[in-house]
Amino acid sequence: MQRRKEPLAQITLFTATSQIPLNDHQRLKELNCYEIIDTEAEDEFNDIVLLAASITKMPIAAISFIDLDREWFKAKIGLEQNSFPREFSISSYFLTSNEAFFEVCDTQEDERFSDNPFVTGNPNIRYIAGIQLLSKKGFTLGTLVIMDNSAHALEAAQILFLETLARQIIKLLEQKQLNKQLLQQREKLEQQMEFQNRILSIIAHDVRNPVGAVKSIIELTGKKILSKQESATLMQMAAKQIDGTIELLNNLVDWGSMQMKGKGSESEKVHLYTLISNMFKSFEVMAALKSNILANLVDDDLFINSDINALRFIFRNLISNANKFTKEGVITVCASTESDTILLSVSDNGVGMDPETVGQIFDVEQNESIAGTLNEKGSGLGLILTRDYIEMLGGVITIESEIGKGTSVFMRFPNKISEKSK
Repeated sequence: MQRRKEPLAQITLFTATSQIPLNDHQRLKELNCYEIIDTEAEDEFNDIVLLAASITKMPIAAISFIDLDREWFKAKIGLEQNSFPREFSISSYFLTSNEAFFEVCDTQEDERFSDNPFVTGNPNIRYIAGIQLLSKKGFTLGTLVIMDNSAHALEAAQILFLETLARQIIKLLEQKQLNKQLLQQREKLEQQMEFQNRILSIIAHDVRNPVGAVKSIIELTGKKILSKQESATLMQMAAKQIDGTIELLNNLVDWGSMQMKGKGSESEKVHLYTLISNMFKSFEVMAALKSNILANLVDDDLFINSDINALRFIFRNLISNANKFTKEGVITVCASTESDTILLSVSDNGVGMDPETVGQIFDVEQNESIAGTLNEKGSGLGLILTRDYIEMLGGVITIESEIGKGTSVFMRFPNKISEKSK
């Protein structure tokens, strides 16, 4: 191949001595944004390398990116290595070039590269040329590079072709980046839709039982089989239950709004005995209708650092579930500390479950709602959602149950605060 007589204006033989540009930190940050390093081979990039080698009639061609300590090849032909150490990388010498095209016609005659191990040894690079891969922000991410084992010089048409291919590489990178952003947005939208559905399920699940209790009170009063004093007492209980239900809805709406805005859970110091006492107040009516006793056995000086709204949801569901399957029994909440763990439990001496039911209780496909002792209905989602929120708080849940003897739900949470009030 004959050497052109008049070099193009954009061609420069790079003469800077430093391989590391002053903005290398920002350049590497930009490179990392594309998440291209160490990705699998892709046909689109391989095709560009084949075209570059074909149009320039070079045995070696590659798409290289200059990482912190290496030159890594996204696609290559004629090279065995997947990367070169940056300190020996010839392409890295051109990061600080003011021109997009660079060319070293004979590395053996260039004092910068004559003793380079990739010139003196395998792959015996004698000629190198390439186009900088410039991001939209102007950072050089790497090069579309061609190499040979003998001296050469490119023609103008070949250089123009390489420039076109280099622009296509950047477009591919930007398209991949856009696709990832769209995928993330889609996943976020799907998560939001799933969360909305869960919020609706939570509201339906948590509101059904208290509203059912109020309905039972109204029906009893309407039958006129109660004395005026009994009716008045029940109506007071109904009013208290409605207040508790409104509070429940407000908590769910506020917490759901917080989650939808991406704030996540917010931890605070929670006094567990007070939390359970307040939860029991909202269950007084439902427990009384089934002659159940609510026992708060939590130590009065026990605290936990957690999201109080999530804890309310967890205990509301567990206490409701215990009451649903217990009649003329006792529902107990206990808490203790063990090393760096807080142990919590909600137990009842109700109808209990067989091992098969316990084993399927967190299986979305297998789980089915079971009617309570007064034929109460449920969505079957209560414990599944409770498990999710416990895990969200960094805890784990286990269940032990026996037919005719009752059920105990155990929770373990990280103890980020001592059991005494600090």
